[in-house]
Amino acid sequence: MSMPLIRAVTLAAAAGAIVGLVPAEAGAQGTERQRLACMTDAMTLCSGDVPDTRRIERCLRRNYDRISPPCQGELDAAAGAAAGPDTTGASRYGR
Repeated sequence: MSMPLIRAVTLAAAAGAIVGLVPAEAGAQGTERQRLACMTDAMTLCSGDVPDTRRIERCLRRNYDRISPPCQGELDAAAGAAAGPDTTGASRYGR
């Protein structure tokens, strides 16, 4: 297999793997926006973890200070979604 073909296959695998950036507990497969926001960071910092989506997410979170602001925002949103809504009313009442 030629190097350009190997690289293309690797990138395709990474693109598919990054679909799962949202934690599994949330039951989501990731969005196009998440893939676009984190693709470069994942390939730069976490290429050794491709195609394992859980390892990619852990890698991105470990490298949070080094990833792009758009990817940070997507990871933050995914973490918030996994935590679920605040049903205690604490934030509403300043507790």
